[in-house]
Amino acid sequence: MALNNTIEFIHSISKTITSLMMSLCALFGFGFVSQSFWRATPVIIERIEIPAALEERGYKSEIIVKRVLDELTAYRNIAASNPKGGIEGPENAFFSSMSSEKETRIEASVGGVSLSSLEQAVRHVLQKNPVVVSGEILRTEKDGSVFEGRLRIVNGGASDRIKDSKSEDVNELVKSLALELFVYFDPLRAALAAERLGKRDLALDVLRPLITSGDPDQRKAALWLRAGVGGGPDRDQFLREALSIDPRFFPALIAMSEFESGQRRYAEAIGYADQAIAANPNSPLGYNAKGVALRQSGDRAGGVEQFKKACALPQLTPGCRIWLGLDYMRPSEGKPASRESLRLAYAEFTLAIKANPQAVWAYSHAAYVATELKDFREAKMLALRAVELDKAEPIHQIRLAGALHHLGEKTRAKAVLKDALTAFPAVAGPRANQFPGVRQILVLVNEDPPGRPATDGAQP
Repeated sequence: MALNNTIEFIHSISKTITSLMMSLCALFGFGFVSQSFWRATPVIIERIEIPAALEERGYKSEIIVKRVLDELTAYRNIAASNPKGGIEGPENAFFSSMSSEKETRIEASVGGVSLSSLEQAVRHVLQKNPVVVSGEILRTEKDGSVFEGRLRIVNGGASDRIKDSKSEDVNELVKSLALELFVYFDPLRAALAAERLGKRDLALDVLRPLITSGDPDQRKAALWLRAGVGGGPDRDQFLREALSIDPRFFPALIAMSEFESGQRRYAEAIGYADQAIAANPNSPLGYNAKGVALRQSGDRAGGVEQFKKACALPQLTPGCRIWLGLDYMRPSEGKPASRESLRLAYAEFTLAIKANPQAVWAYSHAAYVATELKDFREAKMLALRAVELDKAEPIHQIRLAGALHHLGEKTRAKAVLKDALTAFPAVAGPRANQFPGVRQILVLVNEDPPGRPATDGAQP
């Protein structure tokens, strides 16, 4: 009887630990790709020791661990987002296509649960031995204000120390530790997050070893990301090298089509887009790329046909909706777009926003259409959202100034326009003619330099 009670007790404890582990998975679960690239690896953060100086300020080891996990979540979300909207970047489609079964799980030893219990739970639930992460934060000098963070990875008895981080600010130190952990387990997404945070040099540092010594799958992905991160007129060399490894590598085909369109080599751009469509006919990105090349080459009807094909696919994408909206906005037979055409354009931009709430150009173009339809309050709201999403694009600020002017907020309109022209004086030149409504707004607020009438050549 006593033996039965003991067995039931052990079984109950096992179920409790397993349940707790699954709860932690829900709370802290991450989709990471380990350095073995696509092979899944369960990871446990055991503990991060902290000095007495931080304990005196109310910090605890489990708080630091939780903060590291929170920052990891933030970096992962940045890598997964498409901040500027427009035509969706293939990087998001590439990463989202990866099987969730191959994603690494990262858990934490918090709430008094021992590391050994978590390890047992991981083995029980995932049937795998976890990688263990431990670390420490300490002062670089006895009475100094600079803290140093260290993380160590233990996998199958082997130990590997991650690059140290230093800072006087504990919050910045935690962010650095989280980013280094992200780089270690998922270098490709980490490079993308670093680039989107404006840390271009860090992104290049992360990609460099993958390009030089990675396996073929690692190299082609790193080369493709290197082309986007590094930019420059020679970025096609990295894309061509990626395609030499895998001629059907979809993201590189899309990027080459976009590159060739930018160089006005439209036949080549269409060729790469056709290859992308053949490689993945269920993605709208190939049709979008082909539509852009056709439209810019002068075949507007052909471009519209491709955008409609992209929009007809089950996968939602803002790109084709934005381009179709722009087509409705264009003048016809020398006359401005009709109100009915503007309403159709507005409907397309609304669908683009539904497909991607960060599609900044959808908000901006919709603000212009709302202004033309004399719904100035709506125009103001949409333009404010565009400015919020991308403060470095003056076209959105100019459209906001136009909406404010029509609402009678003329002093504020002049101030917004002045700020835009001061920060980006070149926008008042030929570029203003590329976006519907911008030249008229400049005239409206009496800040217009000499120029031509507006055209419909806007780029989402």
